[in-house]
Amino acid sequence: MRQLPAQQSQIAQNQTPEARVVRAGTERWLVVKASPDQAWTTSRQFWTDSGFVLAVEQPNAGIMETDWAENRADIPQDWLRRTTGKVMDLFYTTYKRDKFRTRLERGAEPGTMEIYLSHRGMEQVPTTKIDNSSPAAFAWAVMPPNPALEAEMLTRLMMKFGTPEPVAREGALQLAELTE
Repeated sequence: MRQLPAQQSQIAQNQTPEARVVRAGTERWLVVKASPDQAWTTSRQFWTDSGFVLAVEQPNAGIMETDWAENRADIPQDWLRRTTGKVMDLFYTTYKRDKFRTRLERGAEPGTMEIYLSHRGMEQVPTTKIDNSSPAAFAWAVMPPNPALEAEMLTRLMMKFGTPEPVAREGALQLAELTE
């Protein structure tokens, strides 16, 4: 449970009372009106509905973590990719992987839960080259944190808790503007 002076935390306006994004400095988290079991079940369902496999589930500690999943958002969607991708999807890769960690804690307000989400990313980088141009070997390297991706996933999780999409997106946008 996070204890912050009122002037330090910022709450986006126009959000449903059941779920809202709170921000202090660079950290964002959700505050939801839910029991620990409801928050756990909804968060777990969010990840599985989003296509992630949960590699760690520790309900008593309030921690769940997804397995590494390929980030396919950067694959071009041209006509050739759309046509051949249906049959030969394994030939298209971004060489990037993502995993997310979710931590659930009892909220400072009675009847609430705080949900923290963090992202880790890795990408393949060449380690040696043939003829000083073509990569010969690759290794996985840690990517820098991606706060925009974490914010997007928090927004989607907030929608899973029942916040309408326009309200969730507006709340996330307001918090982004407050920190610029």
